[in-house]
Amino acid sequence: MKKNRLKPKYFTNKAVRTKVDRLLEKNARNQACVGTGSKYDLGEEETLKAWKQFEKDIKEIDPLMYDIIKKQND
Repeated sequence: MKKNRLKPKYFTNKAVRTKVDRLLEKNARNQACVGTGSKYDLGEEETLKAWKQFEKDIKEIDPLMYDIIKKQND
């Protein structure tokens, strides 16, 4: 018997997916550019601040997707 799990809107709503994907793409760019000296190199501290803001934005858009992508404490 399958459990009736809630799915993140990300998987069912194209507009939500687009918004979340834009934020994740910005984060990927920021992470890839740390230490390169490029115009997108925010530095480690600013990149972390930006990620925290992206997390907040994603949580507002789709709380279930936020639970999937949030930073885990190691």
